[in-house]
Amino acid sequence: MACDTMNQEITVQQFVFRIGAIKMKKYTTAVATALMAAVLGSTAFAVNTAPALKDIDNYWGKTAIQYFYDKHYVSGFNGEFRPNDEVTREGVAAILNNVIGDSQAAGQHLFTDVRGRWSEHAVNAMVDKQIMRGYSDNTFRPEQKITREEFAVLAYNYMNYKGLGAQESAVPYKDEAQISSWAKKAVDTLAAAGYMKGTDNLFQPKAYVTRGEAVNVLYRILTGGQQTVTDQRAVETLVFADVTKAYGSVKRFSQDGIMYWQGNKLYLGAKTKADRDKLAEIIRTDTALPVDTVYVRQSTYSYTEYKNLTAEAEKVYKQSEGADGFVKTDVDYLNEKVVLTVHSVSPETQQHLNEALGNALRIIIQ
Repeated sequence: MACDTMNQEITVQQFVFRIGAIKMKKYTTAVATALMAAVLGSTAFAVNTAPALKDIDNYWGKTAIQYFYDKHYVSGFNGEFRPNDEVTREGVAAILNNVIGDSQAAGQHLFTDVRGRWSEHAVNAMVDKQIMRGYSDNTFRPEQKITREEFAVLAYNYMNYKGLGAQESAVPYKDEAQISSWAKKAVDTLAAAGYMKGTDNLFQPKAYVTRGEAVNVLYRILTGGQQTVTDQRAVETLVFADVTKAYGSVKRFSQDGIMYWQGNKLYLGAKTKADRDKLAEIIRTDTALPVDTVYVRQSTYSYTEYKNLTAEAEKVYKQSEGADGFVKTDVDYLNEKVVLTVHSVSPETQQHLNEALGNALRIIIQ
């Protein structure tokens, strides 16, 4: 969000832009709580109070993992959570069934590779509820890992089971062509809500979902994104202290750099090489920051310049098309473009916009 005046000190919340933030109505806590059930491996439950986890202190999604652990939705392995391990199909079924709390006997689905396994009841229950299903060869493949697009469908199916309304809005990932047609609606819905995002504008649909990623996606659904924002702001607070060390003030940084989230990564862009190198070194040596969370890169435009460019784009469009016309401005930091979304644009207006912003502008007609 742009601040009202550059003469005032800029706060973290005013300065940080969030790519692809699409607002939608929040699911109720009661409904979202059940959605926490969706993922993790076979060691799904902790019956007794478990010891503290020793491998999540520097993990970017620690808050979500700790919450799951405290609620006994997940357990550890000899005091470790192993957030980078992949989840399995039977593990997902077990946790989902546990959170739903449905003790009724499930129908018997003759999956040849599930009969007699510890997960049999949970698997049958999830199939009965049409949240999960088996394969055409009468197998469930319980130990098979889950891809990101499969996980998106699982979460989406659960929403349908609970009768949740979900707003669908396409997210233009660079690898969109790799997303299977049967998963596209689910991916778009979860991405639009901000619950499941990509990195560097890639969704990576065939990549496996890890324990840490799965917990954080479901935690966002549970909290409506509130705690995720809190986690991000905690990182931002640390980063702004580093920015002040490098630039002397946030205001000076705003005249040379930008800061934005993409997925769970925070990017700092800086135009001036000397300042960029200094900032990168400070970030690199800041041990309080989560590992692999903050990156410094070169930027063509600064926060101040993006603010002026977006204002100019809207001004030129309204002067040419009329003040009542629909217009929305945004910034694509990855591709360094001001994005102007309109219902229509005349050739004359497009020429005026190109003259005013040149290659810094991208127009979307919807």
